[in-house]
Amino acid sequence: MLTRLDQIANQNHLQLVKALLPHLSMREQQTLSVLIKFMELKNVMQYYSQLPHPLQTGNTATATGQSGEEEDFLDILADVREHCEGKEQEMIDQALQMMSMIELYSLFSEPPGTDS
Repeated sequence: MLTRLDQIANQNHLQLVKALLPHLSMREQQTLSVLIKFMELKNVMQYYSQLPHPLQTGNTATATGQSGEEEDFLDILADVREHCEGKEQEMIDQALQMMSMIELYSLFSEPPGTDS
């Protein structure tokens, strides 16, 4: 799965060109690989020369009452998890479960009538 930055850099036509690389000679692969990387860099530079930048996330509270910082951290973990495999995903899942348990514990440990 491509990250958002990979999608910006590669665009669909560069992915197609990359798929052709194994079918070329070594010299053609080298030349085309450098050209592809140059085009990716050009795409990223062009992207950042325009406003607004959709890669940026907001820092807002959710309906669950999480602060923006907590929400951002959970979003970061979820985004990173998409690009992990096996044990890495399991570790992130465990961290998310632990954070959920801590959140649940803090909700039940508050005295009644206390708003947070």
